[in-house]
Amino acid sequence: MKLIDRAQLTDLWSRFRQTLADPQRLRAAAAHNLPLKFVSLVIACGIWAFVNLGERDTEETLKVPLELRNIPAQLMITSPRVDFVDVRVSGPRNLLGRIDRSRLSVPLELGGVKVGPSVFRVAGESLNLPRGVRVVRLNPAQVTMELERISHKTVPVRLRLVGKLSPDLQVVDTKVSPETVQISGPTSDIENVHAASTEAVDLSKMQAGTIERELPLEPAGDYIAFSASRVATQIRIDELPATREFKAQPIRIRNAAQTVSVIPSTVRLTVRGPKRAVGSFELGENAVSIDASQLSAGETAIKPVVELPEGIEAVSMEPAQVRVIVGPPRPKRR
Repeated sequence: MKLIDRAQLTDLWSRFRQTLADPQRLRAAAAHNLPLKFVSLVIACGIWAFVNLGERDTEETLKVPLELRNIPAQLMITSPRVDFVDVRVSGPRNLLGRIDRSRLSVPLELGGVKVGPSVFRVAGESLNLPRGVRVVRLNPAQVTMELERISHKTVPVRLRLVGKLSPDLQVVDTKVSPETVQISGPTSDIENVHAASTEAVDLSKMQAGTIERELPLEPAGDYIAFSASRVATQIRIDELPATREFKAQPIRIRNAAQTVSVIPSTVRLTVRGPKRAVGSFELGENAVSIDASQLSAGETAIKPVVELPEGIEAVSMEPAQVRVIVGPPRPKRR
């Protein structure tokens, strides 16, 4: 078997030398099955690149979130937060491609910290990296945090109004619900907060009526939180009041079964109400009256009754009482 193998090798070598010595045979051999030879060459180069380049070490920077763990319930961080750490890793390229970036985080243990500044070392040992990938550098390598005790306080809610109403209008009443909220935050910041203000309401384009809105509360500080983020508000706007005087308003007698005389027979009446309504308002002949149905014969001092439209009220009446003289019953007509 060895003699046959050796003879075959000798024959192949002889043919190879003859091919090299004859340029025509060399060209023919090179051109034989050329596409197959080209594909074989490409596959060989790909395998070589995969094996050699994939195993060659390279470096890459990963942006990894910083995970704060076990922050004491009574404390909060008041310094600028560091949310991400730049992690420089090194390893074979094919291993770096296997890193699941969505599952990476750098934990930072805060259990047992106290009020004031604290310095924490950022460690990359806990990163879930493939075997063969190592951490070269972390930036930042340490983090300084200021911690402060959390306080709570209840403050009133204030409706913030801006702009000016038209000259004939006025704000009659405002309401907010809830009227108070609890605020939470660093003790030093809480001490300076005395009220929670709503988002501003512009009065410049408002008309008379009741306006109801749900408004957010304006931030009181970067680290201060409210127990309610929005409040219900109500603003009542009315026209400015005006007064008007009717100098000789007659007094009407109603339901009279007897002869009734009134002294004086007129009164001076002053009314008040919204400016526009009062300006166009006219008292009717029956606006001021006395009901005589329950009166007995004789003279009585009575305060006349004034009937006015809704929104208009009587301010004064002179005289406040009049003399009513009730005579004998009127004769029946035959």
